[in-house]
Amino acid sequence: MNEHIRKMLYKRYITPTEKKRDRRIGVEIEMPIVNLTGEATDHDICRQAFNTAAAYFGFIPHLYDQKGRCHEAMHRKTGDLFSFDCSYNNLEISFGPEKSLIDVASRFASYVGVLNAKLEADHHLLTGMGISPYYKKCRKDFIPCGRYQMLEGYLKKATDWKKAGGFHPYNHFASFASATQVQLDVKKENLIQTLKTLSLVEPIKSLLFANSVMEEDEPGTLCVRDELWSYSTHGINQRNVGLFAQNPETIDELIDYIAYTSIFCAERDGKYLFFYPIPIAEYFERATIVGEYYENGRYLTCSFKPEHRDINYLRTYKHLDLTARGTIEYRSLCTQPLSEAFSAIAFQIGLSEKIPELSELFSGDAALYHHGLTADELRCLFNHARFPNTLDERRLRNLIKSVIALSEEGLKTRGYGEEVFLESVYDRAERLSSPAKDMQTMLNDGVPMNDIIYDYAAL
Repeated sequence: MNEHIRKMLYKRYITPTEKKRDRRIGVEIEMPIVNLTGEATDHDICRQAFNTAAAYFGFIPHLYDQKGRCHEAMHRKTGDLFSFDCSYNNLEISFGPEKSLIDVASRFASYVGVLNAKLEADHHLLTGMGISPYYKKCRKDFIPCGRYQMLEGYLKKATDWKKAGGFHPYNHFASFASATQVQLDVKKENLIQTLKTLSLVEPIKSLLFANSVMEEDEPGTLCVRDELWSYSTHGINQRNVGLFAQNPETIDELIDYIAYTSIFCAERDGKYLFFYPIPIAEYFERATIVGEYYENGRYLTCSFKPEHRDINYLRTYKHLDLTARGTIEYRSLCTQPLSEAFSAIAFQIGLSEKIPELSELFSGDAALYHHGLTADELRCLFNHARFPNTLDERRLRNLIKSVIALSEEGLKTRGYGEEVFLESVYDRAERLSSPAKDMQTMLNDGVPMNDIIYDYAAL
């Protein structure tokens, strides 16, 4: 690999982890807006609720679509954002960096209370699910702005391009899928151990937090979101999604790994361009790239030369993603029922405080590992509600409770009272259940979907 590229990657990803940080957390919660009649979500109603809540809380319009409609607004004091994610079917609340999850949860409850009061008056509701329950009826169009039209075109290329293992048929999945993300500061000296250790938690997170169900098309699957990413154009290069095939052991190995993740978009003259994904180490060796951009209702092609600033558009979608902010972004969590919206986030934060202890716990574990299956393989099985016969449920339940207890200890050391968010997680561990599993049980028992929507929307 070109040494200049290595230095660029080091500066972008590793240098920020060398700086002194004040240990704040960044939280993003996406939620589907559901039409309670069972029909397509009405985008006019979504925008009206957005505008009402933005005005009520003093948010300032920040971004507009090509028809002059606001799709992102910011609160100047907190840095909180209201935005629509990819589509007007999905609302995202992103919080400015905070020290305490308690403060974030308080604002979240206030925001959702106002939003849902407005939405419910028009027979709509924000709910805590990773897939819109009426996803088959959802409008498929993305927000008409450069970034999202680029993404829409890129995902639709699944009909033209080839990929090992093929593509799923839901190339509009970003219009109905929702997730929860949390970014946590990481120091260079702890980076490798953090990635290695917290990768081992991914199967447990599937067991406890799976909540993306497409029962009509993918029956029995509890966390379909992993496959939506992996078998889309994002997964053409498997290094861009999921877990590390083999965890890097050193910073140099991590840089080597990042060098062969792929870039798929750039910007020229105000136009967002997408193209077949190219490993970043190879991208800068190309004389020209042929990309596509959206204009006047269609996608046009153009050639352009790679520039070093394009590295800012290198973006992967891994379960644990090292960012240019000196943080690890944890991306594998489905949106949770809103009354438990911060359970998975708190679980992740607490464990990040206990990396050595967690590593030691897993090193002596025989309940989950040392049976011939990797973390990635186990997560995939659990996502599909499959339980390997090599695992003992009682021992696994005890291991999970020990992991939750470590998270609780980590949260207590932070001193904000955030351990309160783990109460429901202990209950899930006892039952080896998740919101998706509970939903399937309710559906099998004949509970109407709208009752579940209201249940998962309750604060």
